[in-house]
Amino acid sequence: MLKNFINPLVAKPTAYLLLICLSLFSFKSGNVREVSLPAGTPIALETVQRLASDAVQAGQTVDFKVRSDIKVGDVVVVKAGSIAKGLVTRANIAKGLGKEGQIEIQIKSVSSVDGQQIPVVGNNIYRQGEDKQTLAIVLGVVLCILFLTMKGKNAEIPAGTTIDANTATNMMISIN
Repeated sequence: MLKNFINPLVAKPTAYLLLICLSLFSFKSGNVREVSLPAGTPIALETVQRLASDAVQAGQTVDFKVRSDIKVGDVVVVKAGSIAKGLVTRANIAKGLGKEGQIEIQIKSVSSVDGQQIPVVGNNIYRQGEDKQTLAIVLGVVLCILFLTMKGKNAEIPAGTTIDANTATNMMISIN
């Protein structure tokens, strides 16, 4: 075995391979540094598109965008326009007997400049459509029973609706 290793046909390629491996794995880029994003850092978000109770389902993921840069000192850790993810926790369409639709969304995470998903907490967005239950019952009893099939209005969250969230935990963000 030792004779094969000393053989120049085996020794030179092995030495080159070792040098390449060492150069790739032993040096860190000098330009990368880490910044600590503290828990509780406020993040202003807005809806990217119109969301309606008849167009989404519970469990569906929806996108939000960050309204302004989030900085630690003068270092940007989350860029304006970055995508944040929310989860639809409730989506009920408007129903007969004037029952209104409902939609509720919980913000889950936001993308940092290094691609990490930062967990966030905050108020859920909740909207309720117009309730026409009383109108449907009165008209159904007084005029015609078919008015009992009247539906309420679906809940809607327009594009550009703002919501405030906060980072849930301390995060280390790599900055190039």
